[in-house]
Amino acid sequence: MACTKKTDYKLMTIIGFTNETYGVNENNEAELTILANSVVTGEVLFTTSGDLKEGVDFELVDKSFKFDNSMEAKVQVKFLKAISEETVLSFKLLPVDFATLALSKAQIGGEDEELVIFSFEASKYYMTEIADVFVKLSRISETFKSEIPVMLEVEVDTEQSTAIEGEHFSFPNGKRITIPVGKDKAAVRLKLLKEEKDKGKIVLRVKAPAKNYKVGNFDESTVQVYVTSFENLTGDWRYVAFANYDYTVTNTVNMGDDPSTLPKNNSSSDVLKFENDNLTVSLTGDIKNYFRDTKLVKKGEIVEVLSEEPGYPRVNMMLVDGLANVPFSARKIEERKAEIGLNLRIINGKEYLDVTVRDYEPIDFLLETYDMVKDWGMTPAMQFYPLRYRFERVK
Repeated sequence: MACTKKTDYKLMTIIGFTNETYGVNENNEAELTILANSVVTGEVLFTTSGDLKEGVDFELVDKSFKFDNSMEAKVQVKFLKAISEETVLSFKLLPVDFATLALSKAQIGGEDEELVIFSFEASKYYMTEIADVFVKLSRISETFKSEIPVMLEVEVDTEQSTAIEGEHFSFPNGKRITIPVGKDKAAVRLKLLKEEKDKGKIVLRVKAPAKNYKVGNFDESTVQVYVTSFENLTGDWRYVAFANYDYTVTNTVNMGDDPSTLPKNNSSSDVLKFENDNLTVSLTGDIKNYFRDTKLVKKGEIVEVLSEEPGYPRVNMMLVDGLANVPFSARKIEERKAEIGLNLRIINGKEYLDVTVRDYEPIDFLLETYDMVKDWGMTPAMQFYPLRYRFERVK
């Protein structure tokens, strides 16, 4: 019976420096970081070389990189005197039996390299469910294209932020941004955990990874929690699209329904006006056969899977009751309270409102589909065949 040594498995772990060059901070100190591609426990020793002498010019606060069931280890270096721009202190990782070394050499100091400018791509982002905050690198003389993966770390400015990490939001993939080879930007993802009044502001900063990295236009970026509420809905919204038209056609044409009869003839002149919980409609398209002026009553929230979009994103949708003409037809008026879904979204920096019609009893379209589901005992009957209309805020 063959045996596999424990160390054979551990050699699958890869460890290396995060950068080739590190800078000295205002306290005359430097911090070197190595990363592992999986959680590991162990110690990585190193050697130093160069123009400086330990105990005279610098002091090693840490004598080794130590992983403690983690993916990151650091060594602090304290300089005992000012060093010139040309001075170099080199580090080399020594082989270990629990990992393979990747970038094993790094240095502190050296001649000035060309500046790399780092900046948030925007000064403000909005978060409904998640927010991807981008950091971009550039050079003064040419376009930046990374030759090795560049790792940047984001930190939360807790003094300026009102939202608390771990309570109101999280970083599901960690706070580290890795810009791949050949690219000039990448994003850190935030996830909303809980909405709380006056606790919706998150201020982010980026730590410079090396001395030749300087901050550009936006040294900080604010992420503002932006959830669906009557307060945030207030204003005018004009029609943009029948957002799940293609998906609806694909999933109902096999029932024998004619896609040409769907209520898709709408235009930007179709406007919904919200004043807190009051809805006023100004409509000329097909959707005038459903929506009515009404007072809205919040019923609660559900998680809706947007099956029509790549990746099938899950979003929190506010359910409201409001007056509607449930036959969705000009031929028949049967108005009652109906369940409507509302979801505010930020797409490419613009505000959109997805209005989901899920409580309707069609007589002009989707007749075969409705005939099939109405006896399933679901309320609303057409909740699995919703019609989703997208509106954009009128500035």
